[in-house]
Amino acid sequence: MTISEAIQEVSGLLGTAGSDDDSSLWQAKVLVAHAITIKPSQLHLKHDFLLDLRQKEELFLMVEKRISGIPLQHVIGEWDFYGRTFTVDKRALIPRPETELLVEFITKTELPSRPLILDVGTGSGIIGITLALEIPQSKVIGTDISTSAVELANENRKLLNAENYSAANCHLANIPPAVHSISKDGKFDVIVANLPYIPSENISSLQSEVRNHDPLLALDGGSGGTLLILELIETIPEKIGSGGLVVLETGYDQEISVPSLFNRKLWSDIRTVKDLWGNHRMVTAIRR
Repeated sequence: MTISEAIQEVSGLLGTAGSDDDSSLWQAKVLVAHAITIKPSQLHLKHDFLLDLRQKEELFLMVEKRISGIPLQHVIGEWDFYGRTFTVDKRALIPRPETELLVEFITKTELPSRPLILDVGTGSGIIGITLALEIPQSKVIGTDISTSAVELANENRKLLNAENYSAANCHLANIPPAVHSISKDGKFDVIVANLPYIPSENISSLQSEVRNHDPLLALDGGSGGTLLILELIETIPEKIGSGGLVVLETGYDQEISVPSLFNRKLWSDIRTVKDLWGNHRMVTAIRR
């Protein structure tokens, strides 16, 4: 079986299972590429390549998992974010392209020469590790309430050699003093967070792939979806220096509710930012 034949067969199987034509073809290319350990963008260079028995067995095992409802990212065990490949599994949210907006915003912001950055709800570490690598003179601390998520983040830290990133298991910004001691004055220059922002009442209506395979801790934002965001905003004024930047990923319908949570006496330049699709995605603020 050649690569071209494999893509055609897998695409047909996925289509029969319910994927639309464009999605099934794209997923087939991802699965075939993973089976032969190349990137999907390289497939056109090997269209006559013959899969060996082991590769075919691995491919159709992955297809069975995908048809059973396991997310594509979990099937292959990795996903790209900001040009780097991260290990992904059920311990943390699957990286989503919209979240790259947070990284891009921070890297384009004028920061101190050696910024101290806190990544709250670090999950698999995609934001914190990416910032650590994009801003090599920085020190980045990731926190997560989930011990298993912190384990995954540390695996990705080692995978990507992000020596200026570390992860701690704790609630929101309440990082251990021993970790916080890397800052001379105990203040961060940037606090970034992609916290759960889906209202509890909406969890049951999520797509089954999300509802059944992403950790509930990383999805459920409480009543209205802003419970943890509010708690963070109330916690961080003493943890961020004057002129420090806060960047929060939020739900598409939280353009008004989240900015209203900031105390104007403590915060200035409170802004909302839309993603490439024109949907509200992010709230930023500056500590007075």
